[in-house]
Amino acid sequence: MRVEDVFAEPLVDLGADDARFRGILTPASAVGAARVGVTAQFLENAETYHRAYLNVGYWRWLLDNALRAAHDLGEPRTIIDIGSGSGNSVLPLADRFPEATIVATDISPQLLAILRDFIVKRAERPERFGLVAADASTAAYRGGVADLAVGAAILHHILDPALVLASCRHALRPGGWAIFFEPFEAGNVILNLTYQRLLAQASTTERASDGMRFLDRMVADYTVRSRPRTDPIFRELDDKWMFTRSYFERIREEQGWAELLVYPLSAADTPLRNQAVVHLKLGAALSPDALPAWAWAIIDETDGVMSPDLKREWMQEGAVLFRKPVAS
Repeated sequence: MRVEDVFAEPLVDLGADDARFRGILTPASAVGAARVGVTAQFLENAETYHRAYLNVGYWRWLLDNALRAAHDLGEPRTIIDIGSGSGNSVLPLADRFPEATIVATDISPQLLAILRDFIVKRAERPERFGLVAADASTAAYRGGVADLAVGAAILHHILDPALVLASCRHALRPGGWAIFFEPFEAGNVILNLTYQRLLAQASTTERASDGMRFLDRMVADYTVRSRPRTDPIFRELDDKWMFTRSYFERIREEQGWAELLVYPLSAADTPLRNQAVVHLKLGAALSPDALPAWAWAIIDETDGVMSPDLKREWMQEGAVLFRKPVAS
């Protein structure tokens, strides 16, 4: 299938106006439109974001697990990847399904240009890829054109995630799957309270350390994200939401999905410790020793009082799979 056949409106090549984006298409209605709810991290600073967050191996592992959970998927012929960035999910999908057409979409043409160049280096068949700079909230797909939709950490960036899920349901063929990986509120609330406890117990000298100052920023971020969803500040934030299973269950019922699967990305014995290590690394390029030993002891203590079942229920990050009804 041609990428032009996936969208319900004409596509134009951004390279006509800017050679940097040659080969990257965009819906005609999006030309010149303001990009709402996205910041320079994904646009002007795309190269920095790419270097910090590209981890194809990790996303390959996540996708392998999710694809096993998506029963009766078969071999998808057309895949829509939403929020593709510079390729974390696109490249594993291309390897897993070598005959599939993959439509990679992202609001950032800068990130898609990085992906385009990497695809060329891999000597891929260019005709099986379509790169489309589109806002996931407003992308208009033709009905029933895709077998699989994937969003690798995209919904929490979107002002109204339900719009993205509705467009996926429309685009999927009967029985098709939509797979997303997202942050969840419960586990992050526990982590936030743990960070607050560490800050409260830190000495004045410790509070001035790089590690503790980073925890202070994390607590401030959590505080902002706990505001009512109608607060206009979310239009200025990249990371907007943390989800609950109940939220996705309401979406399933309201939109008429046949099936919903939710599971934690990691069933580790030490989820709080693991997430704190990731936060330090990705958020501030810090190693675990940026926090004192007593701080890790408190984190481990908190991990230790939760049962394995509670750790699964109070996940920090989870996979979310929706299946469209077979008869729709």
